[in-house]
Amino acid sequence: PSEPLPVAPQVLNDEMCEICEVWTAESLFPCRVCSRVYHDGCLRRMGYLQDDSAGGWSCYYCDNLNLLLTEEEMYSLMETLRHCKIIPETCLTLDDFLHYKHMVHKQQFERPMAEAQEEQATLQFSALDPDKKGHVEWHDFLSHESIQLLQKLRPQNALLRLLTAKERERAREAFLALDQDNDGFIGEGECLRARHAWFRKHQKETSSCNV
Repeated sequence: PSEPLPVAPQVLNDEMCEICEVWTAESLFPCRVCSRVYHDGCLRRMGYLQDDSAGGWSCYYCDNLNLLLTEEEMYSLMETLRHCKIIPETCLTLDDFLHYKHMVHKQQFERPMAEAQEEQATLQFSALDPDKKGHVEWHDFLSHESIQLLQKLRPQNALLRLLTAKERERAREAFLALDQDNDGFIGEGECLRARHAWFRKHQKETSSCNV
């Protein structure tokens, strides 16, 4: 039998604002990813406004995934973008995105991209453009390509070490919720039960919204 997971220490947020390094009685906005906190006024002065979405707000450091790249990895990415004639700080249309993907694929594999791969790239563009504006913001594109590069160059254990304490704790909570028999594994039956529970909850929420 597998041993139960050890109890993890509670993840605490910082007590001082990351920008002004001052503690006050004002409300501090915590980052959902790391332990940094910020004053509302400091965020506004810096041009970073918190997002009131249910998923929480992530700070500048955690929101810019390209900061996870080493100098060499970032240089390699920017050289690839330059070679593909992608202009930094500009939005990309679907045609721009597909042109870039075609060039990167041909450069890497020395053959044209297959139709199925182009369809996959189109789906990636749609995911990066959820509001259907017809273009992808530079920040979102750069973060997406940073993730692609990390997955390509870093082994799985190295990627796991990039997780913050909060992310590890959320992953732990999700695992424990799915591992209903506490055997240290998530079986097929547990996955099916979790999926059915999610769909039942989603259907109830949809029905209540239509009332």
